[in-house]
Amino acid sequence: MRLILKAMFDRVPRGYVAMSDDKTVVAEQNPETATGGSRSAPVLLQYDGGAAGKKFILTTNIVIMGRKADKVQVWIDDASVSREHCQLEFNGTQAIVTDLGSLNHTFVNDKMVVQSAELCHGDMLRVGNVRLRYFAHGSADQLLFDRIYRMAVQDRMLEIFRRDYLLEKLEEEFRSAKISQGEISMAFLDLDKFKSINDTFGHDAGDTVLKEVCKVIKPLLRPTDVFGRYGGEEFCIIMPQLGLDQAYAFSEKVRTSVQAARIDYEGTTIPITVSIGVASYAPSMAASMDLVKLADSLVYESKSGGRNKVSRPK
Repeated sequence: MRLILKAMFDRVPRGYVAMSDDKTVVAEQNPETATGGSRSAPVLLQYDGGAAGKKFILTTNIVIMGRKADKVQVWIDDASVSREHCQLEFNGTQAIVTDLGSLNHTFVNDKMVVQSAELCHGDMLRVGNVRLRYFAHGSADQLLFDRIYRMAVQDRMLEIFRRDYLLEKLEEEFRSAKISQGEISMAFLDLDKFKSINDTFGHDAGDTVLKEVCKVIKPLLRPTDVFGRYGGEEFCIIMPQLGLDQAYAFSEKVRTSVQAARIDYEGTTIPITVSIGVASYAPSMAASMDLVKLADSLVYESKSGGRNKVSRPK
C-alpha cells in the first residue's frame, strides 16, 4: 500500500490539478456513507508507518497532532511523534503549522519549523519520522486523492475496507476506549457453508454472494461503524461507543437481514446465512487482538450451535 501511495503521489507536483470522472468521495470511517461535505475540507494523508494511506479530514479551525490519543484531533501512533506534537490553525484558506515543543521537531518540505510556518497545498508535513501530504481547502486534487485512497484501503470487488485497515482502526478505537474507559464492540461474521456454494455454483456465484451480502449490510451501518473483509468469507464490523447489548441487537439485525436476502445467480436463488460472534471491550483486555480473538471464538460457538446465529459472552 505504501508503495502505491508513494509512486502515485510523487507524480503530483504542487499546484497540479487532476480532473476525474470518478465523483465518489471516501469518508474516513465508512466509504458507503460518504457525503459531498468532505470534498471541500482540508485533508492530510499519512505517507509513512503502519497507517500509511490513512486520511485525516480537518474540520476544525485548530487541529492538534500527536500521539496522545485522547487529547489530539490527528492521532499518529509512532514513537518518534510527541504526545502533543504540533498545531494546525486555519484562517480562511491559509494554514499555519506551529511546533509545540516536540522532541523530534516538525518540518515543512524538510525545513524545520522553528516557531510557525505556512502550510500550502501539496506540501509535505513531517512530524518526527512520519510524513503527511497536505491537500488545501477546495482542492481539485482531492478527486485524484480519493481514488488513490480507495486503492490503498478498500477491497476493490466489495468496496469495503481491507483487513489491515480494519485492524488499524480497531487499534485506534481500542486505545481510545482504554484511556477513556469508553465502549467499543466488534462483530465477527462468517458466511455459512460458503465453500459448498463455490463447489456447487462456481466461484463467480461465490463472488456474487459476497457482493450481495455486503450490499445488505452497508445500509444498516452507522456512519462511525467500520465494516471490512477480514479474509475469504469472513467480515468484521467495528462499533465505536457501543456496548454489548446494543451490539448484540445490531448483530441480530444483520443476521436476519442476510437470511432474508434474495440472491439470484443465473436464474437460481442461492440461500445464505451468517454466523456471528459479538464481543465488547473489557478493562482486562491488554490488546486489541484480544477483542478479535474473543469475537472469533464466539463465531465457532454459533457454528457449533447450528449456524445462522449470534453468540455473545456469557
